[in-house]
Amino acid sequence: MTEEDIDVSYEIRVAPGAAGTDPEAPDWQVCELENGVLKNDADIYDNLTYAEAQQIAGMWTKKKEEAEGA
Repeated sequence: MTEEDIDVSYEIRVAPGAAGTDPEAPDWQVCELENGVLKNDADIYDNLTYAEAQQIAGMWTKKKEEAEGA
């Protein structure tokens, strides 16, 4: 599989052991997925509020789209 075949996406999810009921609590993670699979634990960014997680995932998606368009 070449680098061109890899589809990178970002998933917002509740951290293991966290309730995920309060969007203001640092219970959220952003995970970088390759073809829908988490390949490396270093690609998990956690201790985020839901708003922070949305902001980071959006920023990374935008950067990815800009890079693909270049």
